[in-house]
Amino acid sequence: MTKTAAEIAQCIQGTVVGDTTTTISGVTNMHNPQAGFVTFIDNPDYLADVETTAISCIIVPQTVTQSKKTIIQCDNPKLAFAILLKEFYPQQKFSRTISEQACVAKTVKFGTAVTVEEFVSVKDNAAVGNNTALLTGCYIGKNVTIGTNCIIHPHVAIYDNCVIGNNVIIHANSVIGSDGFGYVNTGSELAKVPQVGNVVLEDDVEIGACTTIDRATMGSTVIRKGVKLDNQVQVAHNVEIGDNTAASAHVGISGSTKIGKQCTIAGAVGFADHCEIGNNVIIGAQAGIPSKKKIRDGQIFLGSPARPIEQMKKQFGAMAILPRIIEKVGKLDERVKALEGGK
Repeated sequence: MTKTAAEIAQCIQGTVVGDTTTTISGVTNMHNPQAGFVTFIDNPDYLADVETTAISCIIVPQTVTQSKKTIIQCDNPKLAFAILLKEFYPQQKFSRTISEQACVAKTVKFGTAVTVEEFVSVKDNAAVGNNTALLTGCYIGKNVTIGTNCIIHPHVAIYDNCVIGNNVIIHANSVIGSDGFGYVNTGSELAKVPQVGNVVLEDDVEIGACTTIDRATMGSTVIRKGVKLDNQVQVAHNVEIGDNTAASAHVGISGSTKIGKQCTIAGAVGFADHCEIGNNVIIGAQAGIPSKKKIRDGQIFLGSPARPIEQMKKQFGAMAILPRIIEKVGKLDERVKALEGGK
């Protein structure tokens, strides 16, 4: 596929400054510069670095008005980059057939253009919507509902009664609907509490590889519309995650925690049980959120136990000078001992 700079500008709703006939045959980044390719910068400070490479065209913020290269101005260069990646490298096409090597119960209901690859198992009364793909080795339990235009990657397991919305992507080896971690200590054993709820993934959710989402003890564990969970995230029973929240790898969310909309949760954050997190909250990497902690809308928390960013900045600053303070205290202690010995 090749496009001119003018065609690319039309695709991303941008404006060309320079040669509109510049031919583009692919998309790249600053670290892999190639002639005939387009890249983006969202910080004008990087422009000079890209101008010295073989890259033919640069997508830039509106504040960049001239360059040695052909540039395309737009409001959101990173979003434009994502659009072009889809344009030049379209999503894989599926067979839209059901493999003879799949094991499908007679009561399953399929929409149109569904793909079911080899060694997939779909149990009684499951329903799969139009244009959805179940890839090699998936397990779809009884009474599971999966919407339209979903991609369920290899070896995903979706347990009984779970509900998957439209345009959902679940990456390989993830488990949706495994039992919540519920036990009663009798003094002599840990007696299992039956987990009779389910998991609901709303529309436009994407779940990374090897992520696990536990079914509710009763009711539903709910992942709201547009949520993005990275690889190796653990979501416990009866958790609710609000619209368009994103959580990076190794995040662990304990039971009955509620997380609001548009939150950003960095890697390896740990939530204890029954936390309540507001909307538009940012939680820094490796933070620890104590049990029943409440965080108001719009706050930024860091550390373990997590504290507001202003407080943690002071603590980090104090820790940086702690060695000097210890050294001074040691010298003062020696002087005091010397003075006491001279009496």
